Amino acid sequence: MSTQSHSLGGSYPYKMDAKCRVSIPSEWRAEISNGVLRLMVSHNENLPVLKVLTEREFEKMQQEVDDSGRSPAQKRSILGMLFERCTQSSINEQGKLSIPKVLLEHPGLVAGEGLVLCGRGDFIEILNEENHTKLRVAQDAAIDDFNDEFGFF
Repeated sequence: MSTQSHSLGGSYPYKMDAKCRVSIPSEWRAEISNGVLRLMVSHNENLPVLKVLTEREFEKMQQEVDDSGRSPAQKRSILGMLFERCTQSSINEQGKLSIPKVLLEHPGLVAGEGLVLCGRGDFIEILNEENHTKLRVAQDAAIDDFNDEFGFF
C-alpha cells in the first residue's frame, strides 16, 4: 500500500445544510481534484457511516475483488453489489458535497444538524456526532494495543 496516495486526513466537525450539502475542507478538495466520488453506506466498529470514496479508493476496492481468487461469477456478483450500493456524486463550485436524502437515514445523518468528516487516507467517513463520539471511544480503547505494536500514538 503506497503511503503517497493517502492524503485525506484529520477530522472536522461541520453542519449539513437544509439541502443535504456539507462543505468539504479545502485541502481535501485539492486532493479529490473535483473528480467523481462514490457515496456508500458502510460501517466502522459496527457503527453506521457514510463513506465518500475517491475514484482511486473505488478502483482499489475493485482490484481487491479481481485479485481475490474467487470464480469469475463470484467476482461479478461482488462487483455488482459494490456498484449497486454506490451513488455517484461530486463537489460543487462552492466546495459542497450533495448527499442524496436516501443515504441519510441508515447512518443517522440529519439535514441541518452537526456531523463529523473523518479523513481515512483515500476516502472520507461521515458520521453523526453521536456515532463519532462512540467511534472515538472504541478507537481509544484499542489505541494502546496499536501503540505497543507501532509506536505511533
